Amino acid sequence: MTRPLIGVPGMWSSSVHGLRYDGVAVAAAVLRCIVRAGGEPVIMFPGTGDSPAEQLARLDGVVLPGGADVAPSLYGAEPDEHYWPTDYDGQDAYETGIIEGCLAADVPLLAICRGLQLLNVGRGGTLIQHLGPGEVQHKGTVHPVQVAAGSLLAEVIGGGAADVSSYHHQAIGKLGEGLTVAASASDGVVEAVEVPGAPMLAVQWHPEDTAETNASDHALFQWVVQAAARRRVAVTEGGLAGAGSR
Repeated sequence: MTRPLIGVPGMWSSSVHGLRYDGVAVAAAVLRCIVRAGGEPVIMFPGTGDSPAEQLARLDGVVLPGGADVAPSLYGAEPDEHYWPTDYDGQDAYETGIIEGCLAADVPLLAICRGLQLLNVGRGGTLIQHLGPGEVQHKGTVHPVQVAAGSLLAEVIGGGAADVSSYHHQAIGKLGEGLTVAASASDGVVEAVEVPGAPMLAVQWHPEDTAETNASDHALFQWVVQAAARRRVAVTEGGLAGAGSR
């Protein structure tokens, strides 16, 4: 069986080193993690005319990587002085469409950092726009999180405490509809969420940073690739129901 195709939405950037004009970027670490886990990464272009459903029909799974801040207007707030916007005005809407398309079609999805925040906002949740100094440093550090017992995350990486590579200045405020918390930091910051029964994991940390040496982070990429492989078999055999489940 060929490697399952794992879509990775690119971040449209006004400047990319080595290009004369704008470009679409994906962190190489994310792509390497997918390959290491047995998948074939496919960069998804935000400017395509295809709907999310049309793009997803060609793929077996999705990894939604981190990036710039989600527009505060999407959760009824005004941007503060720390706001770091996307270069492309349609980036938030595009990636939100991919998330909802994955959930609608049971396409396995691993959402990272910004991906978790978009999932939350798309379901009516809010974000804390900036985390000030506190008990836990969340930007540019490794810190422990507590994984919720009985969660899909615990099934994938194990329960109890896990050390994670953190690089974010925003966090979930009000939890979005239909989401459950799968991990938290000691200061109460939500570190992972799930949609019960769906083949989806969303983490606030960056597993691509340490997946080469951290078994639990590598397991996240293994999970999405293996779930994608099962879905491909089910689609081929005409029995999609439950293909991407736990």
